[in-house]
Amino acid sequence: MSFEVKFEHVLPAGTCVAVSLPAGEDFAPPSVLHPDEAAFVHSSPAARRATFIGGRVALRAAMAALGGGAADAATPILSTPRGAPAMPTGFVGSISHKRELAVAIAARAAPTPLATIGIDVEIARPPRTDIAPRVLTAAERAALAGLDDRARDAAVLFRFAAKEAIYKALDPWVQRLVSFQEVEIVTGADGGWAARLSLSRGEGPFNVALHDASRDGLVLVTAAIERAR
Repeated sequence: MSFEVKFEHVLPAGTCVAVSLPAGEDFAPPSVLHPDEAAFVHSSPAARRATFIGGRVALRAAMAALGGGAADAATPILSTPRGAPAMPTGFVGSISHKRELAVAIAARAAPTPLATIGIDVEIARPPRTDIAPRVLTAAERAALAGLDDRARDAAVLFRFAAKEAIYKALDPWVQRLVSFQEVEIVTGADGGWAARLSLSRGEGPFNVALHDASRDGLVLVTAAIERAR
């Protein structure tokens, strides 16, 4: 079924929900869609409608799991000027989607968020082209040089997803496009994943917490960012 919840997970950065997307463009919007959201969908290109709706359905489900009440449900989740979901006061959130799936993560926040979050989902499959030269730093490419093709492809895709999640979490702080070369994914001191930021305009410093929630053929990565003290 379209816009059906596929899973819900409590992750370190917040509650994550995934919903299925319809295969074509002929579908009925779900009843949970706010009238202002429905109006936005109606004026959007057909190719964007399912992903916009799926992201909002997933966000509302994640907010409800956090105790979001009727007042929160009555607030439309439109888009910021930079394309992120315009979250209701008291929440931070992020959306990612592929053709068949939309995922969202939401967390409680103060009126002025002290931490922001981002999420990215990718389908774990062989790439059509090698994205490593565009996505990875020289040090990252060197770190993967000894891997066989399958392991290297997986490592490149994970780093791509991690950087996408970081960019979404970082955007409210820097309000600009951050290049792939400004973020490096490394192994942390605890054996988990960590990120090194080399922001070209000197913003920050920031603390970045990454979480690998990949499962069932999905590469799923979340990032939480706060300003370092």
